[in-house]
Amino acid sequence: MPGPAQTRERQPRRTQAERSEAMRARLAAAAYETIAQGGFNALRMRNVAQAAGVSQGALMHHFPDKNALVLAAVEQALALAERDSGAGDLAADASPEAVLHALLDDLHGFFFSDRFWVAIGMTMEAAKDAEFYPVLRGCVSGLRTPVYAAWQDRLVAAGWREDEAQVAVRSAAAMISGFSIRRFWAEPDEMEETLTQQWITERLARR
Repeated sequence: MPGPAQTRERQPRRTQAERSEAMRARLAAAAYETIAQGGFNALRMRNVAQAAGVSQGALMHHFPDKNALVLAAVEQALALAERDSGAGDLAADASPEAVLHALLDDLHGFFFSDRFWVAIGMTMEAAKDAEFYPVLRGCVSGLRTPVYAAWQDRLVAAGWREDEAQVAVRSAAAMISGFSIRRFWAEPDEMEETLTQQWITERLARR
């Protein structure tokens, strides 16, 4: 029976590129968690390095400045949101109303999560930097567009015209993000439920 040393020798070793990619992912996750827990002001090289359990030198080897770290954190947040999107989880024969409710649930899960607040907080902060802002804005668009496109396709499959599906997804995102931002100064009330039900009724009527 092979001993522990022999068992380890049989495991394929990761290449340098694989190790580097794994470290980048680890550091990006640490940057995201640092911002999610402490906000933008907590994003310091030493804080992220400490959270990841590496030296600042190791961190700066992969992310040489704060902008690179911000970009990695936002990419991490939105990649997690894209991974967890439920557009592909619905049964093929789901009713049109079920599709709309699933869309709203998916958007609610994103806009009421740390993933959204990390992304929007970093984007707002980056707006002060004329060179970096377009880069970060493009990153956000590139990672959220596939999610919305998947929902549009799901609505089309359920009977909506393509243009109406696009309107439905865009209006749903605007509504739910608005509800999320409103929580800063007001508690949820029955108006949110009224608006949501009205939105569903109008979308079903346009099929």
